Amino acid sequence: MNASDLLVVENLKKSYKVRDKTGRRMLIKAVDGVSLAVLRGETLGLVGESGCGKSTFGRTILRLTEPDSGRIIYDGADITRADMRPYRRRMQIVFQDPYGSLDPRSRVYNIVEEGLRANFPKYSADRLREIVMELLESVGLEASHAYRYPHEFSGGQQQRIGIARAIAVEPEFIVCDEPVSALDVSYQAQIISLLKRLQDTLSLTYLFISHDLSVVRYISDRIGVMYLGKLIELGTSEEVTLYPAHQYTKALLHAVPAADPRAGRAKVYKLTDDIEDLSIPEKGCRYCRLCEKAAPVCFEEEPILREVAPGHSCACHIL
Repeated sequence: MNASDLLVVENLKKSYKVRDKTGRRMLIKAVDGVSLAVLRGETLGLVGESGCGKSTFGRTILRLTEPDSGRIIYDGADITRADMRPYRRRMQIVFQDPYGSLDPRSRVYNIVEEGLRANFPKYSADRLREIVMELLESVGLEASHAYRYPHEFSGGQQQRIGIARAIAVEPEFIVCDEPVSALDVSYQAQIISLLKRLQDTLSLTYLFISHDLSVVRYISDRIGVMYLGKLIELGTSEEVTLYPAHQYTKALLHAVPAADPRAGRAKVYKLTDDIEDLSIPEKGCRYCRLCEKAAPVCFEEEPILREVAPGHSCACHIL
């Protein structure tokens, strides 16, 4: 672990037992041996289709979901099995569904104040009120909004409330779990700008999870690409988006809508488009069934993540 690493994850695994269409029990490897490091002050984007395990990964490193195996090291301390109470203030999350993550029976003031009361019990009522109002103002809300209920706000405003709640306890690290996927495009831009401003002001570190590579490449310093529980590519935002190494990453980039819809696309890449594609092959590369460049070795041996350029790694046999 380097001094610049805030979070290091080593060979993290998390599986779930579910039933298939016929009622038979099957094991879903949501996160299967993922290793990466998040540097202090950076935004690490984690991108992939729905069902690839990225949200499970985000929740597991916060221990909202317990890992099956692997190690989670935060600021030099192994927290894989540790009591998380000392770390809850330092590690926060902004959820995908802004309304679903807010208590519908609580006013905004109480939602934001709850974490402050739990972590700063010596603060007086006047001090708590002062902080809550400052927090609401910092995320673009007004003081009068403090006494309304979540259902009285738009989706973008609800997400601002969620962000205010997350930063209220002065965290160092925030998992942003698809924070803009449920919002209109105009609200997405506002929330992204807010997150970037708060990061600069509060010296925050983000793990930004999304299925939208166009959003991830705008906000992230580095990008990791997940497919069926595996990290298959990792590099700087520029390297991954301009010089993608994995065929799946190229498919994700190709899926981003073109600025000019009349412009033709010379090549068509295939993404997972069938529920059966979510099943993991017994051996070989997980993307080999859809990869047009797959070689015999791709069906026999699982590739490991290896460096293809300085700071740019990819799990592929054919590079």
